[in-house]
Formats: sequence, C-alpha cells, structure tokens
Amino acid sequence: MKPLVDRFGRRITYLRVSVTDRCNQRCNYCSRPQEEHKERSQVLTFSELTEIISVMASMGVEKIRFTGGEPLVRKGIAELVRMVNAIEGIKETTLTTNATLLSRFAKELKEAGLKRVNVSLDTLDAEKFRIITGGGRLSQVLEGIDAALSEGLVPLKVNTVVMRGINEDELASIIDFARERGISARFIECMPMRDGFDWKKHYIPISEVLEREDIKERVAVEEKREEGGAEYILPLRDGSGRVGFISPLSNRFCERCNRLRLTADGRLHLCLPRDMDVSLRDAIRGGADRESLEAIIRKAVELKPKEGEYTFSTEGRKKSMIHIGG
Repeated sequence: MKPLVDRFGRRITYLRVSVTDRCNQRCNYCSRPQEEHKERSQVLTFSELTEIISVMASMGVEKIRFTGGEPLVRKGIAELVRMVNAIEGIKETTLTTNATLLSRFAKELKEAGLKRVNVSLDTLDAEKFRIITGGGRLSQVLEGIDAALSEGLVPLKVNTVVMRGINEDELASIIDFARERGISARFIECMPMRDGFDWKKHYIPISEVLEREDIKERVAVEEKREEGGAEYILPLRDGSGRVGFISPLSNRFCERCNRLRLTADGRLHLCLPRDMDVSLRDAIRGGADRESLEAIIRKAVELKPKEGEYTFSTEGRKKSMIHIGG
C-alpha cells in the first residue's frame, strides 16, 4: 500500500496511542487540579484501537507507543499490547509511564511483547516529587524502574521536564542516577501545555542546560549531536552512556516529525502544539470500512502543518497534555 506521507514529504511511521485520559497523579504542567475526563463510552475499545492501528500499519506505521494519562491505569493494558503486537507490520511497541504501577505490570507487559519503557521522573527528592505530582510516592517509581530492568524492558529512559525553581539543581544527579543503572536520561524543555500553569516562570532552554558546569563535567557537549526523532543525543564523557535533549521551543525539530497521536477518545491529533484533529471514533462507530478509514486518515495527514505553533502566554492552552497523550 502507498506509504503515509504528508504534503511536506515526511513519512509517518510512528503513532502515539493514548489509551486513557486518566492518571493517578496530577503533575502541575500536565493537568489541572480538577481535570474533567471522558466518559467510558467515549473512550476507544481495544477492538476499535486495534482496527485503527491495523489500518495505519498497512500504510507504513511501524512503531506504537502507548501513553495516557497513565496507560497502566487502563484495565487489561497488557492484553492490548499483545493484540497490537500481533498486527502485521508493527515492529515495536513501547510505553511511557509514571512507573507507579510498573512493578505490578512489568512482567506481564514483557510477556505481551512490549519492548521497552520511558519513565517520567522529574526529581529524586521524595518531598519534591510529592509536590510536583500532587501526592505521588517516589519509592513506587524507583520500584517500577527496578522491575522494568529486571524484566528486560530496555533500553529504559527517564524523561525529566526541566523547570526553573523546581528541579534545575538536580539534573546532574539524574544523569548519575541513570548512569549507575545503565539507563538513559532525557531532558525536556517545559512547554505551555495547559492553561493555569505559568510555564514562562519555569522555562529553561536546553542551551542553558548545556552551559552548566555540572552538566559539562558529565556530558561531552562539544561532540557532534546525533539526531534521534524529537531529540538530539550526546555521549557521556566516561563513555558509559548517552543523554538526550528535547527542545521543542528553542530548537524545533518539526522537519523530522514522523508521528501522529491518537487520543483516548479516538481523535487523530496531527501536531502536538496545535489543536488540529480528526475523529476516527465517529467514523468507526458510523460503520466505516477499512478503505473509508484509510481515506479519512490520508486526508487528515494532508492537514498536518509544516511547523507547530505554541501559545506563548501564561495561560498556556485550553486542551491539557493529559487529553492529547504524552
């Protein structure tokens, strides 16, 4: 079948699938304190999800990343992983998680065919973690990381949103934490992804991170940057690993974008910072066959913009990250 290519020549091979807009944490940059969620009837069933993924796999989508909300709060998530891995053309399934439930599900996910996980980890301080996440327990995350490593869900990465006045003093410690465990750290610029969060107050460009002496002591910042999707990667000075840097605001990577997002309620989201999406749930529940679904997807991809546009205001945006999918 003809590959899925947008009007700028970017081939779409990667789909991030939000299986729920619910989460057992309330991270300040991701969701409002009293977030409204979709009714269960509005959320795609496993059958609907696999139907969409199967059609997209036939058009060249090879990699699926399960996200949320928190994907591990979706009942039966390992069965969904198994179903998706059985789809012809899917080469890899991965998952992004806050890891609070990962120790419970790591073995089951591995047996279902999940390849690896990314873990959100913004601090190594238990009290700070509780504040950032709205009551979360750091110990659960550390247990989840250990369980994932034990089950071979590797290479494992920890994702850290860099926030001035909150965790910029811990970046070197997070690199050391990752290096000691044979995993990779990734630092992500704080973005305006929900209203009510004063992201400008906390924003630090990656260029500033790379100027810090404690980072330069550990990371070979002078080396040529290896591009990897949304991130660029630099080696550790001791040769024991690498560190990723994601800079959606200060150093756009739109020209390399090969991804789409599918929200929990079945909307194909075309660009992370733009409120552009098309409902696939309505099409499926309206009786669309595979050919019709393919046509809708191709037409939607034609709308994918050349570049994302963030809302540069203290109000952020109306649609929270938790509803789009991480």
